[in-house]
Order: sequence, then C-alpha cells, then structure tokens
Amino acid sequence: MSFLVSNAAAIAVAAVVSALGWMFGGARGSILVPVMPWLIVLMLEIVLCFPQRHSNETTYDARERAWREIKRDPLTWVIVGFLVLLLVPFVNNGLCVDCDADKIAQGIDPEPAVTFLPFCVSRFDHLKVVTWFYTALPAVIAVRHCLVARGKRMVLALVVWNGALLSLLGFVQHALDAPGPLWSEASGVPLAYQTGPRDFFSTFGYPNMAGDYFTLLFGIAVALWRDARIQLRLSREEKDISGAAAKRPRAFWDGNHFLIPAVICFYGALNSLSRAAIILATSSAVVYILHAFASYLARLRNKVARVRALAFGLLGIALLVFVASLFIPDGARREVDSLETAEMLDRVSGRGQYLTRVATELWREHKLFGCGGWGFAHLSPQKLLPGESLQVLGGANVHNDYLQFLAEHGIVGFGLIVVVVLFLVWPICGVWRRLARETRFMKPKDLPARPVQIFILPAPLFCIFVAAICSLIHAFGDCPFRSAAVLTLFLVSLAAMPGFLPEKG
Repeated sequence: MSFLVSNAAAIAVAAVVSALGWMFGGARGSILVPVMPWLIVLMLEIVLCFPQRHSNETTYDARERAWREIKRDPLTWVIVGFLVLLLVPFVNNGLCVDCDADKIAQGIDPEPAVTFLPFCVSRFDHLKVVTWFYTALPAVIAVRHCLVARGKRMVLALVVWNGALLSLLGFVQHALDAPGPLWSEASGVPLAYQTGPRDFFSTFGYPNMAGDYFTLLFGIAVALWRDARIQLRLSREEKDISGAAAKRPRAFWDGNHFLIPAVICFYGALNSLSRAAIILATSSAVVYILHAFASYLARLRNKVARVRALAFGLLGIALLVFVASLFIPDGARREVDSLETAEMLDRVSGRGQYLTRVATELWREHKLFGCGGWGFAHLSPQKLLPGESLQVLGGANVHNDYLQFLAEHGIVGFGLIVVVVLFLVWPICGVWRRLARETRFMKPKDLPARPVQIFILPAPLFCIFVAAICSLIHAFGDCPFRSAAVLTLFLVSLAAMPGFLPEKG
C-alpha cells in the first residue's frame, strides 16, 4: 500500500498515456471526447495533491515544491497560452456544426464572426483535436514537476509494458484473422480503408500510426534496458568497494528484463506493415546495437578482452541478421519489396503531392491562426483541381503532420508547440554541452567511446533522442501525430528524459 501511495502520481500519468493506446490509438473522436476529460481531471487531482516526494520531503513539502516549480516554469505559461488559443474557435465558429465538405465544395464561404481571431469550421471536429492537447500537455507538466527521477522512469516502464501487451494483442488478432482492431469492423475504425490484416494492427486502425507508436516504444524500452544495465553495474561497483557479495540471484533479470518489451515492440512495429516504421525501426535497432557495443568496448581496458568481445559481437550481429531475415513477417517482406527510392523522396519532400499544395494554399489564406482542428477536411475539397480527389477515408490528412498543423493552427499555434518541444529538449542539450566541455580536461584513457560528442551523453537519453527523431522524420511523410496516443507518448517521453540524469529522488 505504501508503494501505491508514494507512486500514485506516476501510476496516474502512466494510466492516462496507456489508456490512449487502448482507445484505438486516440484516433476515434467519438470515444476520446467523452472519456478523456474525466481521466485528465482524475490525473491532475492525484498529481497536484499527491506529487512524488524526495527522500527528505513530507507530502506537504512536495506539494509546495511542485506548485512553486509549476508557477515559475515558463513552459507552463506557454502551454496555458496554447490551450487558451485552442478554446477561442468554440466561440468564433465559421460554419454551423451541420455544414460539411459538400456544402463547402458548392461555394459556401466559411466566414467566422471575427476574422482576425482563431476560428474553426466544425466545433465537434475541433474538439477532437483539442482533446489531444488537453491530454498530452497536462501530462507533460505532471511528469516535469510532480514526479521525481524514479517516477519519470516508472512512467516510461509502465507504458512500455503496456505497449508490449498491445503488441501481443496485435499478434493474436492477426493469428485469429480478426476483422479489425479489438475485433471491431475495420470499416468502423478511422482511417482503415479496407478489411484485412493490412489495414490495422492491435488497437490502431491505420498502419503508420501503429508503426510509429511501437517504434517509439521500442526506443524507450531500449533506453530503460541501458539504464538497468548502468544501475546494475553501479551497484556491483558499490558492493566491490564495500566488500559485500558481488552478485545477486536476480542480477541477470534486473539488468536485462526490458529486452522482453523491446523485442516485442520491435516486432510490433514490423507487423504494423507501415513501410516507414519498418525502415525506421530497423535503422534505429542498428544504431542502438552499435551504440551499446561501442560503449561496452570502451569500458574494456584489456586488448585481448576487446578483440574477444569484438569477435563475439560480430558473430552475434551476423546471427541476429540471419534470424531476422528468416522470421520477418511475410507482409513486412512484401512492403519492403515495394519500396522505391524515388517514391520515398517524393513522399517525404512533398513534391508532386497535391495535398501538400492544398494545405499550403489553406495556410496562406489563414496564416496566423489557421482554419481550426480538422479544418483541412472541410475546406480542402474546394481547392482540388480537375482530376484530383480525396480518399474515401483518410483523405482528411495531408500525410505531412507539419503542413497540416500549420494549415489548421497557423504560425502562432505551430510556433507555440515548437517552443514546447524546445523547452523539453533544451535542459538535456545543456547537460550534453556541459559534459562535452568537461571531456577537454579528461585523459585519453578516461574518455568514452569515439566520437566523444555522441557517447558522452548518458545512453538512455541517446536512445530516447533517436526514437524521437524517428517520429519527427516519419511525420514528414505521413500523419503519426494525428493519433493522440503517439502525440502524448512522444511528448511525455521527452518530459521524462531528466529522470535518467543523476539527481536526488
């Protein structure tokens, strides 16, 4: 019971982040809108009244500290400003709720009451987008100020094990030929445009959202594994100094148990059959393996041990590639075979994509505040040229998250969310820069693996950075962040990164 009380805030945040994954990835507004506000209120009540305590704090002191840090943090007020900005369109509605794309295509001009303020076309569609950010951004504040280091790591650990369960569910659904996510009809899930295993995975009705979600989880699981290995090594060093027993019965499990969700989530990303996720998950896996292997070699001082480790490492990598080539899913193999370099460059750059042109035209018409949440779906038909058409389902997306966000929220909204991400990443960049300066005074034998600028950053943070970069790259060619589950996981993982730095708690 004491464990639950002392970690209630971390469990509440993890429950909210995990719940989005079970609710069809947060992509079904009819479920998200009536449920998530209550979960957010419950989470805020727990984290603000019972924040995690440092070892020398009382609950009252922890609460006072959390409230003080929240009020002093500039990020808090950036988030408040962005959330207020999202509320204005509800009273400055350009079209009635019943207006749809067909009426707009007939020439109806969606003129809001006040033209120079944010507006939306459909209040309910805008509410879906608002729900995403009213879930993700309060969770970011909670992780940043109401959790200590162990709580930040606990949130990611709980979310990773939940993701492994979701991935296993996807394997079961494919094995049993389920008609859609959670055995619902695929046609009833947003963005699933055909019936069959190609069009959904686990609870996600769109392959690219599922692929990005499990690619993110894979990187976070590897980060937790690297952190567990570091903690195990430090504990062994302390035992050697104190003269205590050097090994414990559960030492192997304590240092490697996060490899289980890492492998499961990796194969979840492959089985999503998202071509971008297959490429990014595999590429990131190579980076993680090389980084871990180089870090291990750097700790070996004996040349014979290095040569032996290098030989076994190369053999292990060759064996891993061989096994992966044998057991790669047939669907993933077909998706990889269909990849073309020209098509990939065209998709990422947006050249030749008429939806990119439409989104750019909409943004030029509403540069400051955009056309409101999902406004692209309502206003794009009148921008189409002869011969161009939207997909039956999924055509509401530009397939470029940055352009769609710019078109729907303008320069002001886009700028604010970029500032939020920079605030989350900047403290880690500051630590990275400080550590890089300190290496100038270290002896060559004490330096980490080369290049020093990469290996000087703690391994868990490096892994989360790589996973985040994969999501940012994916967003150039598709719409992973249109899923509340992916958006929240991305922001919360960035907010939890300081939990891997040495600090009290």
